[in-house]
Amino acid sequence: MPRVTAAHEQAVRQRIVDAAIRVFGEMGYQRATVQDVVRASGLSVGAVYTHFKNKEELFLVACTCVIDAQKADLRQQMAELGSVTDRLRAAVDFAVDTAVFGVEERTVRFHAWMVAEELPGLRQVLRDRRTEIVAFSRLVLQEALVRDELPTWIDADAIASAFVTLVDGFVVRAAETGTISQVDARREAYALLELLLAAPPAAPPAVERLRSQTGAGLREGH
Repeated sequence: MPRVTAAHEQAVRQRIVDAAIRVFGEMGYQRATVQDVVRASGLSVGAVYTHFKNKEELFLVACTCVIDAQKADLRQQMAELGSVTDRLRAAVDFAVDTAVFGVEERTVRFHAWMVAEELPGLRQVLRDRRTEIVAFSRLVLQEALVRDELPTWIDADAIASAFVTLVDGFVVRAAETGTISQVDARREAYALLELLLAAPPAAPPAVERLRSQTGAGLREGH
């Protein structure tokens, strides 16, 4: 009997994960079954259950793979650029293109948000994803502050968090409308980048007033 190598086992596992991403992307978590993944993979039921104990584990691994691949792609694209303008534009383009063209991947992410409350392990994966991308975005902004590409009064932490919310918002919008225009999404996102890049060296009085009012509102629990 031929010896099964670790490389072969890994290839089989990846084949199952790729099939799971397609199935969950097309059917969602609730409707999809392990049998659907078996059919999509072209493998036996036993082969699938050798690597994954149930549908929940399959979905968790599928979501993790989608998220890890997107994070790696984003890091690579951002690392190849210099100025904050180019890096922020690349990040926006990446987010828009993922929402527009990555139909299976964005659907998997959307369904992950829907069932995260039922699957604590998945919720942790999503929380870790957000934390990591926010931290990466914050680093880009902080580097820009050090190089005087952005004024020092901007709130890098808040902007980084808001950016990730914007990124995820494109996926939600695509789910709501059934489609999303790359041109429209980029135009809207660029409009926010323009405000950031056009920020004056000193904080305008209106910004100070807004911040003081926001702080007061938070203290009062509004």
